[in-house]
Amino acid sequence: MRKTSVFPSVYEETSIVHQKVAESFVDGIKITIDEKRSYLVGNLALTEGAAPHKFLNPSPEEFDYRIISMAALVLATGGKYLKLKVTTGFPFISYLSYKQAALSYLKGEHNIQIDSRPFGGAAIETVKISIDSIDIITEVEGCVKAIRMGDIGETDNFFIASLGFGTFELALSNPSGLVTRTTHSSRGIQYAISVMEKELIKTQYISMISEKQLEEAFQRGYIIINRKKMDIKDIRSKAIQIYYSEVISPAMKKKFLDNDFNSTNKLYLAGGGAMFPELVNLFQEEFKGILEVIVYPEPHLCAATGYAINSLNSFKSDSSYDLMSNQSACVGIDIGNSNTVVVTELPAK
Repeated sequence: MRKTSVFPSVYEETSIVHQKVAESFVDGIKITIDEKRSYLVGNLALTEGAAPHKFLNPSPEEFDYRIISMAALVLATGGKYLKLKVTTGFPFISYLSYKQAALSYLKGEHNIQIDSRPFGGAAIETVKISIDSIDIITEVEGCVKAIRMGDIGETDNFFIASLGFGTFELALSNPSGLVTRTTHSSRGIQYAISVMEKELIKTQYISMISEKQLEEAFQRGYIIINRKKMDIKDIRSKAIQIYYSEVISPAMKKKFLDNDFNSTNKLYLAGGGAMFPELVNLFQEEFKGILEVIVYPEPHLCAATGYAINSLNSFKSDSSYDLMSNQSACVGIDIGNSNTVVVTELPAK
């Protein structure tokens, strides 16, 4: 059985005691470091914090990555699993430089202190986690595994575009792997949000609005300024058009050669950006008559699903690993710049 959890990739330090302000752990994540410093993470940071934040593409050696990964690991345990097989990943642009640091940080024993009071508990509790196996792959490899080894079961060659908040990733996939020549990383949806912000500044005072609030407004299609609701769908569409024209289309023209189109007629879209119809339409317009543009179901879950599949397939031959023991689980963690997704393969009931 598979369990999926999603929370915003933001945090904020706090000194306030929060009592029963959330219904569940995913909405009430509060982590304590050395019993001294407490941090609101995810949804709780958005509802109870003043200015929740996270740097783009942080290194595993930075606190941003570590606090978000702590929350993800606790979610993965479900409160009862001690032994985890974990796969996570990075964009092409940071994969090689971050891989070893992630392996060093994640593998081994972790004692993570959570404050259970925000979701109805009594006090600070320690969750003990053991990660005895860890695999680090690229985001696109995770997406490809979800497409090929998951419910879709794709067997043909295909182009893959992963449209994340921080990064945009490209590659051509065949059954034996990625065609390295076609792999590419560039700026993600944040580029379009920056374009929207510059347009809003022309007529509105938005200096007190955080980056996360702008991102949420971009997703909703409206923003509240001075207690007035402002429709920004037209601004968003223009920003997406500029992003596609300046970043996405030139990258595909550079990385995908004419001969590559002889090997496939499919383009899969994954990542949170694939949830914007305006962006999907631009892909369809450019490749009309030559490629079928396919949006992965729940595209924001694609990479983490592939990571979980990788954990399950890579480690099921391990004789010390027993998914039926109620003490082990296979996990995929996608620490995104917008949201973090945790996919856990749970023991069968």
